This record gives sequence, C-alpha cells and structure tokens, in this order.
Amino acid sequence: MTVPEAEPRALPVARPRPETVLALHDHAHAAHLARFAERALLAEVELTPKPGLVDARTTGAHQDMDITTFRTSVAAIAPWFPVLHETGRAGHRDGPASFLARLRGPGIACEEAMFAATGGVNTHKGAVFAFGLLLGCAGRLSAGGHPVSVPTLCHLVARMTAGLVTRELAPVQRPGTYGERAYVDHGLTGARGQAADGYRSVTDLALPAYRLVEQRTGDRDLALTQALLVLMATTDDTTLVKDGCLDGLRHVQAGARSILGTGGALAPGVRDRLSALDEDLTARGLSPGGCADLLAVTAFLAELPST
Repeated sequence: MTVPEAEPRALPVARPRPETVLALHDHAHAAHLARFAERALLAEVELTPKPGLVDARTTGAHQDMDITTFRTSVAAIAPWFPVLHETGRAGHRDGPASFLARLRGPGIACEEAMFAATGGVNTHKGAVFAFGLLLGCAGRLSAGGHPVSVPTLCHLVARMTAGLVTRELAPVQRPGTYGERAYVDHGLTGARGQAADGYRSVTDLALPAYRLVEQRTGDRDLALTQALLVLMATTDDTTLVKDGCLDGLRHVQAGARSILGTGGALAPGVRDRLSALDEDLTARGLSPGGCADLLAVTAFLAELPST
C-alpha cells in the first residue's frame, strides 16, 4: 500500500534520536504500547499460511524478501515506536496539521531504519505510516489524560487525518505510484483513506471477526486468519491495483469470499484452501500488502480496551 506523507516535502524534518526524546518523559506507557505494536507486526508475518504474502513457509508473490527480512525489519523499526508515542505526547495541544508535521520527522527516521536494515527492501512502509499515527495519537491521548481504547484512539486518528485524501490525492494529475493511480482511475483512497476513516475496516469488520473466533477457540492464529480473510474480502487494497486495472483486486476479494463462504478459519480443511489460494496469488504476482498492514493494526487494537 502506498504510504502518504503527512505534510509536503518542503517542510523541515527533525529526526530526533530515540534516547534524546525518551529522556524527556516517563516512557512506561510508551514502552507498553510499543511492545503491543511490535508483537502485532511479528504476529502478522509469522501467521502461516497467508495467501500471496510472506509467511513462515513461503515468500508469497515476493522475490526480494522472506520472513527473515521481515523479522529484521521489525527489530529495526521497533525502537522508534516509543519515540512516536512520546512525539504525540509532546504535540498534544497541536492542531491536526501541526501534529502530523511533528510526527513526520520520527516517521521518516523509522522508515529509514527499515531500509537500512533490509538493504532497501520495502517491508513495512505502510505499517510505519499506520503505527506512526496510532502510537502518536495514543501519546496525545495520554498527555491529555484520556484513556487509550479502540474507540478513542481510532476517533482521534480520524480527526487528525481528516482531509488528508483531499489535500494529497485530489490534486494528483500524473500518478506516480500504484496508490495515486488507483485514486485517479477508480477513486480508491488507500492508506490515507483508511486512516481518515478511523480504520473502520478494522473496527467494524476485522476486529469483531477476530474476537469472535478467539472467544470460540482461544486460538490467536485462527482469529488472525479469520480477520485476514475478512480484510481480503472487503478491502480495496491499492497494492493489488496493477496498471490501473481492478482485476487483481477483484480476484483476491473473490478468493477470500469463497473461503469465508465455506466457514472461514473454522472450516475443516481451511489450511489446504489457504495454501491453494496462496499458490494461485503467487502465480499471478498478487500480494495483498495493504491487508497485511491492516491485519497488524487489528492485532494491535485487539490488545486495547474495546470501550
């Protein structure tokens, strides 16, 4: 999924070192939520099988990365998670534009740490955007004395990113990325739209599916599998819109709906069906990376109070 920048490139960028920022605050809460974020990203990549995606068994539709690349990437970006939280704390009185500008510096530094660790491979650019917002907004809530729960956090993300699509995608005339092309050709809003909508695809669909299966089985992997299938069936993932064509996206959605129709993660033989879909998507070069990012968001929000 193409990752939007919070502000135009002309804005000055400050890249504080983690130890400098964290020395200014009691970071217990930041560290707590940062561990949730790191665990969520590891849970996403370790989940196996995942159609078209890197997992513990295959590289999916990717030629330049494997599960070791992802583990290395998570280890590189995780130290920046408390920084993003503390940056949000520091900006708790900022207006939305200033708040996003404040997060941009550590967000870029986090992304640079990823590229340095992976040798230039983009493993978590979309996740850095999502978790930068989530952790920054969690810090803002904490600084204001507000509880960090699924509704308070997602509402604040939506408020901070309101108008992001209009500001950054609507003016595009010559698309340079899959995400921009998907918006210009089909009106799909990608990562920006997910954030501005308060991650409703997660809170309204994937997270309830996750919780239902987890409550019934006590198996987190089955719950994550159900959430992933729901996301693949319902999300307009712009990483699947190739050459301005929706065929790949619709194919992935149909494949996920077919598995859900047989009972999803709780159906007998679901691993065989997932493996068959993985082979199909791999052969077609289709990897629902945006859904993978949202699955990590689901795993993160599952750790928070629901009210």
